[in-house]
Amino acid sequence: MDPVLNPALDAGRMASDFARDRRLHISDILTAESAARMHRCLEQETDFSLLATDGSDRAQAWRVATLSPQKQAEVMSGAYARADRQFQYLYDAHSLSKEGEPYPDPAHYLSAVTAFLNSAPFLDFARTLTGDASIAYADGQATRYRPGHFLSQHDDANEPGRVAAYVLNLTPRWRADWGGALLFSDHPGHIAGGYFPVFNAINILAVPQPHWVGFVSPFAGAARYSITGWFRR
Repeated sequence: MDPVLNPALDAGRMASDFARDRRLHISDILTAESAARMHRCLEQETDFSLLATDGSDRAQAWRVATLSPQKQAEVMSGAYARADRQFQYLYDAHSLSKEGEPYPDPAHYLSAVTAFLNSAPFLDFARTLTGDASIAYADGQATRYRPGHFLSQHDDANEPGRVAAYVLNLTPRWRADWGGALLFSDHPGHIAGGYFPVFNAINILAVPQPHWVGFVSPFAGAARYSITGWFRR
């Protein structure tokens, strides 16, 4: 089953809320069957790599399936040590598309997911919601946050062409005290709002704006799965 956008959604009705707040949480973005199939793909069929940056802010990746516990602990310790002085992240990911191109393995279900991200219904939904007709494509990656993972504060303004970021949440069960929320700050430095990873909900945020993914608690009872990326000109 290919992913299908929920036909009951009305992007035009939501557009004024997005224009006012520059971000929006939308429940039931996919049909229930689509969401269940995408979750199963991420949980059982996706080959993730652990991502982090080194001391010079260069991205590094280690395939989780072959990563030793000792190396994983070393990567985590390094990320924690650097996070107090520079932008840092630690989470699992699998690239889907960088410039709207098809997924490289047409037989994998992630090929259908990637095609959905750049389908006319999904891109038209994004154009109507954001009010930006210049959106040409969506890039994307599958992500998995396990206990101890995080994404520190940033505003997504480091690359041209980004209109809005999206986070399509695919975690069937999540508790608030497990952390992992998408959070936003205001100018005094308080938390101005946030979204927990509710299953089959999409969070869309205009670029730029400060945000981060909160630390996933060591006692979290599940991994936090999502498809993330940017709608781009």
